Amino acid sequence: MKSSRDQRLFIAGLGFAAASAIHLTDHLRRGQGSVSDALYAAGNIGLIVQVATIALVLTRHRLAPVAATSAGFGLAVGFAAAHWLPRWSSISDPVWDINSLTWFSYVASISEILGALGLACAGLAIIRTEPKRSLHPCQTDVEAVASGSLRPG
Repeated sequence: MKSSRDQRLFIAGLGFAAASAIHLTDHLRRGQGSVSDALYAAGNIGLIVQVATIALVLTRHRLAPVAATSAGFGLAVGFAAAHWLPRWSSISDPVWDINSLTWFSYVASISEILGALGLACAGLAIIRTEPKRSLHPCQTDVEAVASGSLRPG
């Protein structure tokens, strides 16, 4: 039986996946030419991190809380810096500079930042209450290695 914290992490993972899809839709709607090459590259790296983190969370992997916490906070800061600070570098894409369907870009950006923060907080809640769970192999892995049915490493 999974704990309520595990359920919250799973639900946060679903919410973050939905928010990520909304944000990605906004960027696809605006076209690749709407962002700089540097932001395009940074965004694709972020997308890889998002997909990997969501996959770990939704498969209830033992590293999911750690991944959710580290990726969630990092991605939230990145999204906020890119979309909510005045133009400061080639990876800036302030929402107020968007010319079409501005309201959708605002919703997309805010939802992804909140989704990332929710994911991070849900992961952190597990790490704080069960710090060793995410950092050590689960008992079934240890038993499988001992029985010879699973090789370590």
